[in-house]
Amino acid sequence: MNRNIFFIISIGLLSAVAGVTMFSFTMKQPEFISASVNSNSAPHKSVGTVKPVALSFDKIVLNDLQTKPRYLNEWKSPLLIVNFWAPWCPPCRREIPALVDIQQTYQQNVQLIGLSFDSQQRVTEFNDKYPMNYPLLIVQRESSEINKYFGNNSRALPFTAILNEQREIVFQHSGEISKEQLENQIKALL
Repeated sequence: MNRNIFFIISIGLLSAVAGVTMFSFTMKQPEFISASVNSNSAPHKSVGTVKPVALSFDKIVLNDLQTKPRYLNEWKSPLLIVNFWAPWCPPCRREIPALVDIQQTYQQNVQLIGLSFDSQQRVTEFNDKYPMNYPLLIVQRESSEINKYFGNNSRALPFTAILNEQREIVFQHSGEISKEQLENQIKALL
């Protein structure tokens, strides 16, 4: 009798360990081929806690949902809000209504850009169900460089950075951000 209970408990523990291991492998970011980041440019000027890396804002190119390469410097609004997110990330999904509202409310002075850390197919499917009123760009193989450039050293999702008109990073926030937090920053910067 005791051997049967020990055997059942052992099988249960092994199954739990296997399940956790499989879950951790499925949550890792896949590598994809996409538009590239040109790192042959001058180092980025350090602002706040951002460390300089061999990457220039003018050289960051990522594919949009139609696989068209887009430069981040295409958007000329006084403030640029860059939000790192993924469709599978619950806090990312929770903050999207606030981001949509911020883009609508401050469209004359702010351009929000979503940098999605997932496949084009998954992001497109998510955006079809929950449309966003700002551009979505796909971050794939260049994720390490993009994270470093914007100061997301922990590679957290969600992560938000605000860039001023000179495209210097003037605000960073790791984790879910509220509409009120963003509005406070926008009002202080405009």
